[in-house]
Amino acid sequence: MNLIELLEPKPENGERPFVFWMQKHAAVMVLLVSLFALYGFFLTHKIDLTTADIGRHIKNGEIMFKDSAVLSKNYYSYTNPDFPVLNHHFASGALFYFAYKLGGFPAVQLFFILLSFSAFAVFLLASRGRAQWGIIGFVALLAIPLLGERTEIRPEVWSYLFAGLFFFVLSRASRSAHTKTLWLLPLLEIFWVNTHIYFLLGPLLVGAFLVEALLQKRIAFLRLFAVFGTTLAAMFVNPFGYRAITEAAGIFENYGYRIAENQSVWFLEQLGMHNPNFLIFQIALALLVLSYVVVLIKNRAEFHLAHFFVMAGVGTLAVFATRNFALFGLFLIPILSENITGAWKNRGAHIQLEQSAAFCAVLIFALFVIFSIPRQFPYWRTFGIGLESGNSAAENFLRENKIQGPYFNNYDIGGYLIFHLFPREKVFVDNRPEAYPAAFFQNEYIPMQENEEKWKEALARYNFNAIVFSQRDATPWGQKFLIARVQDPQWAPVFADGRIIIFTRR
Repeated sequence: MNLIELLEPKPENGERPFVFWMQKHAAVMVLLVSLFALYGFFLTHKIDLTTADIGRHIKNGEIMFKDSAVLSKNYYSYTNPDFPVLNHHFASGALFYFAYKLGGFPAVQLFFILLSFSAFAVFLLASRGRAQWGIIGFVALLAIPLLGERTEIRPEVWSYLFAGLFFFVLSRASRSAHTKTLWLLPLLEIFWVNTHIYFLLGPLLVGAFLVEALLQKRIAFLRLFAVFGTTLAAMFVNPFGYRAITEAAGIFENYGYRIAENQSVWFLEQLGMHNPNFLIFQIALALLVLSYVVVLIKNRAEFHLAHFFVMAGVGTLAVFATRNFALFGLFLIPILSENITGAWKNRGAHIQLEQSAAFCAVLIFALFVIFSIPRQFPYWRTFGIGLESGNSAAENFLRENKIQGPYFNNYDIGGYLIFHLFPREKVFVDNRPEAYPAAFFQNEYIPMQENEEKWKEALARYNFNAIVFSQRDATPWGQKFLIARVQDPQWAPVFADGRIIIFTRR
């Protein structure tokens, strides 16, 4: 008996309502379990703290109750400790810290997985209002690898959850009488503004539906306008007031270090970078555009202006920066499903797709597990929960051998050192471009790795006692610097584990 036959309802169970209900919905249940299992497989990987941000976020949560300066200054470096920068995600750090105190990194990761599943579930529910599970399932299978692009533990998971809740509430209110729930949005915005910088999306999502109401549904305009104004006001409920908004909007004005996740697919492809999601994103984007063309031609009544505005905005974000792939993938699920339903009006066929979608989901999950396909995607190296084996070896070596600073460290490894060694040692730099003057990166950090004279000037200025550097630093200046130090008689390599190399001054 194959899976399709197994999922067929049996007539003899008609007298047993619960069994009949279970068999009737078996395909949907198998589909949903498989979708969450597949997404969970992407999420369940060991943490590499040497390049991750989570160590710094946990340290933020620990320190913010002792010293509020961590909310508004660079704080962790000895090069620019007083440089002003707002900690837009301070509440995320506090929550991650509480999880860490409860159960270490496994608890933090399980908390992150729970939040990720919650966001995924909200977008699936938002999809169900306008499409059948079969179509939703196939679109979700396309989107899940894009969600796998951002499985490192970061505060942005809150933006996925809040964006989903905003979209769900707004979509539901736009097609029914459930308008009282709109007043939940300003409350959600208060949490959002204190957990992640993407809180600006909240009013923009409301604004998309507000414009639609102005053009098409005048009766709902005034209520949405009131919610929009209240949501805007909610953004000011944070420790920084209006500065949280102005600095979030202008964050790239002081961004002196180019990072891969802020670049477009096509730019990264030209650099020779390989990532399966580059192709998947381009396919998904093409299908989305095609779906809108077909809907406009075949069934213009099913063209929803607010959803188009939302997807155009999110799609633009993803086109310009791969860090937005996951956000694009989440919104793709309800909106592409809706467009396919609008272009293909055959409810019976849609329901029959449930079994096919369930079968495909089970098959794809099995293939991903058997061949460890997530290894081809960012961050995924080893299946499991908690830190990768030996991840604290470099920190243990520094402590046991009493190697004192000042350290010169590279950009990626700053969070690792902050988590393990602060406040005993401060860092030279960490992976927050906005927390350092742009000139610091352009005139100091990069040149001192490329030019020996600049290195000697920095050495004289800071009097480095040790170098703690990521062996995986793929930047041209980082590679050149490591080669130069190996050949430098003033420095001795004393530790290397494939992740980190440590030099001490002779």
